[in-house]
Amino acid sequence: MADQPAHPADRPAQRAPGPAVRRAVPALARRLRSGASGLTVVLLATALISTAFGVGAMGRADEVSDGAAWLWSSPTGKVTRVNGNNAEVDLVTSLPDSKGGDVRVTQNDDYLLLHDPATGKVTSVDLREMGFSGALELGQSGDFGLVLGKRTAVVIDRAGGEIKAVDPATLQPTGASLQIPGPLVGGAFDDTDTLWLGVPTQGTAVGIRVEGKDAAISQTVSVADPGSDIAMTVLDDGALAVDRTGKRLVAARNGEDPRLVSSPVPLTGAVLPPRTRGDTAAVTVPGSGRVVTLTDPGGTPRVGHFAVRHEGGGTAVPFGGRVYVPFDGEGAVRVFTREGKELNPVRLPGAEGPLEVEAREGHLFVNAPDAGVAAVVDPAGKARVIDKTQPPPGRGEGPGGIAASAGGATPGAQGPPAPEGRGPGGAPTPPPGGDDEDGDEPESTDAPGAPTPVTAEAGDGSVTLSWPKAYSPDAPVQTYVVTWKGGSTTLDGSARRAEIDGLDNGTAYRFRVRAANEHGTGPAAQTEEVTPGPDALGAPEGVTAEATGSDTATVSWQAVDGAADYVVSAEQEGVSDRTSTGTSVEFSGLAPGATYTFTVTPRTGDGVSGEPASAEPVTMPELELGAPESVTFETAADSVTVDWSAVQGAAEYRITPGGDGAAALSEATASQTTYTYRPRGAGRCYSFTVLAIGPDGTAAETPTTSDARCVRDFN
Repeated sequence: MADQPAHPADRPAQRAPGPAVRRAVPALARRLRSGASGLTVVLLATALISTAFGVGAMGRADEVSDGAAWLWSSPTGKVTRVNGNNAEVDLVTSLPDSKGGDVRVTQNDDYLLLHDPATGKVTSVDLREMGFSGALELGQSGDFGLVLGKRTAVVIDRAGGEIKAVDPATLQPTGASLQIPGPLVGGAFDDTDTLWLGVPTQGTAVGIRVEGKDAAISQTVSVADPGSDIAMTVLDDGALAVDRTGKRLVAARNGEDPRLVSSPVPLTGAVLPPRTRGDTAAVTVPGSGRVVTLTDPGGTPRVGHFAVRHEGGGTAVPFGGRVYVPFDGEGAVRVFTREGKELNPVRLPGAEGPLEVEAREGHLFVNAPDAGVAAVVDPAGKARVIDKTQPPPGRGEGPGGIAASAGGATPGAQGPPAPEGRGPGGAPTPPPGGDDEDGDEPESTDAPGAPTPVTAEAGDGSVTLSWPKAYSPDAPVQTYVVTWKGGSTTLDGSARRAEIDGLDNGTAYRFRVRAANEHGTGPAAQTEEVTPGPDALGAPEGVTAEATGSDTATVSWQAVDGAADYVVSAEQEGVSDRTSTGTSVEFSGLAPGATYTFTVTPRTGDGVSGEPASAEPVTMPELELGAPESVTFETAADSVTVDWSAVQGAAEYRITPGGDGAAALSEATASQTTYTYRPRGAGRCYSFTVLAIGPDGTAAETPTTSDARCVRDFN
């Protein structure tokens, strides 16, 4: 860790971090390999660990988010929790099957949502119980956003205009979807728990409240002419919308008339951070190299602007009376006063790729997701560099005899898995990793991932549990361990269900399931609380299943009197159970051409299951990849960015350059619908051809080529 005070830019450079950061990139590269899909957790040696992601106690965890942020590291597939107050790593979770990917982290004090766009998978972590509690498949195509309010989570389909409130623990819908004309822009909660979105087709910004189970529009503000190109950031109370076709800035505030401000410069191509905290908003105008600032946007707005005077800057983020502009190519964030005076930059030694800048929890966090380095800035402007590859403090046995590890049994141990963080005989097991004699991190093997989600169906004095196969790339799963207050049982590694008998009717139970292989016991997937009872419901009528796409199907049924919700499951392997309070659910990520049989089981409010009913088998249509509807490109001083429309069912895209500028470029692949080249030659004319590729590597028959265009020479 190295401190970086914010002083005028002519001051000496900051001192670099220690050897750990300098070793980060080669060390991380050695650790790139396939891994478990569950999260492996290394925890502080405090009482927090007693409710760890693995075996630990069943009580609630202490508060774990004050002044902290979770930061993604792509090379290692880890999410690191950085304490903003002391700039130290205190928790590390792992998502090995997403190594090398762009995992999007959504967080609040109670939950952590991890979305891997490359696979479409979302995993929920209940930070109150320290367990992996929910899973959701969004598919590999589309533009989805996940946002967390104080008590709810929302899934936003920006392209389709669908807003769906979900339970943040289970990720299952809590009510009917809200439909707004797409596409949508922005999407974040303000401090009043209002979700703000921009609706370009209507030229409006809408405030949405989640009351009870449903999302509903609470406020609509006109911010531009219908069909205008708008961008938006969410403020502490309200939102700021930008009309990118002119100079108009509109600040919307809950329950008040909007404030209209004219920008001193045209706002063509303007970009803003999704969320702005504090009394100043910043609007970046890349084409002009300027940043427009708006102080007190919801009250008496005061507008200003300044020139960045450096090429290659990203989206400006205001914090603590300063403006922070990331420069990915420099591995640094340049710092300006609101008047444009440049201060010392925040430099991240060894940073590669993009820089993510976010203000939250009273600090500014700067993350290099493609490297092992980050930084945290306090409100006074003091920056401290963080080595994300450092283990949390408290290796081995911590206070109270609690181990600072959520690893499982000692590798190679025989018999049932040992309690979390301890080997046979109760000896503490060190966290995974560590340096070898040469100072390099040795190659490690992984325990299985968490078998999320675990579904519980209660009966008379019993509960039936079911779960998906745990991901275990390094060794076969040997056993599944099920624990609950007052009992535990161990099943064979081929098991997917457990019948738990001898329970007390009227008593609430929470169950945890962990997988174990020869390398140890993985983290726990947990159920909601469920209460056994004698009362059972009848079977639902009219159960049907219909394919709605090559990888999606909708299951529908008639309501059952007395049912609080329904569990919908598939007979086929690899399909997670879904729960719903309504009378239909949609399954995504199904295999094209495969046949599925879905079963619906009603449950009472205590989780007591009724009679199941199944739909007729449904066969999914074969996947036929199409071509992108459009391919465009934009050039800057040292880059050219290609954008294209998404293709349903595509896992990635192949981009082939054309024109005389292609000599300085190469064919590339991307999992998203954009790719940026940084040419080293001086070509003048360009075109780009984009071809969709399916999950099995099969390419579409038809590509799409952009218009050819000649531009000025690159520097």
